[in-house]
Amino acid sequence: MNVLSKRAVRGGTAVAALGLAFGLVGLAVGQSAPSNGGRVIAKGPGYSIVATSPGAGGQAAAAETKVTDAPLETLREPIVCRGERVLHIDNRDLRFDGNAVTAEDGCELHITNSRISAGGIAIRARDASVHIENSDIEGDKASIDAARGAQIYAEASTFKGAARRVDQASIHDLGNNTWY
Repeated sequence: MNVLSKRAVRGGTAVAALGLAFGLVGLAVGQSAPSNGGRVIAKGPGYSIVATSPGAGGQAAAAETKVTDAPLETLREPIVCRGERVLHIDNRDLRFDGNAVTAEDGCELHITNSRISAGGIAIRARDASVHIENSDIEGDKASIDAARGAQIYAEASTFKGAARRVDQASIHDLGNNTWY
């Protein structure tokens, strides 16, 4: 054991945690090319752009993804997240007669691995942040209705119904989404 490693052992848990953190960062930085056979065009902190052939992945991969095996739940009233809160809907299969989920006035909503179906609007956002990942969102009137600066982030999900936005609202398609 050399002098440097003896000091690290004596340094306590902070040094060990720092070493573990650097080890994890090294693993993340050293990741290889994507496993779907694509070619990395550009890569940076928090993003990578991959070129694939037209038949490799894309919609076929999204169609094969299993969203949830949760039991079907039929709700009569919409789920409402209002104010500076965080709401996480995970692994749920929800059906609504009318509108389904409303996020407003600073709410941060995360929907993952879920299926939401509404007779009205599936996701209604007003001045809120909504993150949707690996989910099926369906609304008879609209899948998404965003206004008043709402930010919608969607990844690896399927949307059936109109996706509407007005004012300063934005819908960010992070990839692997299917829009009907």
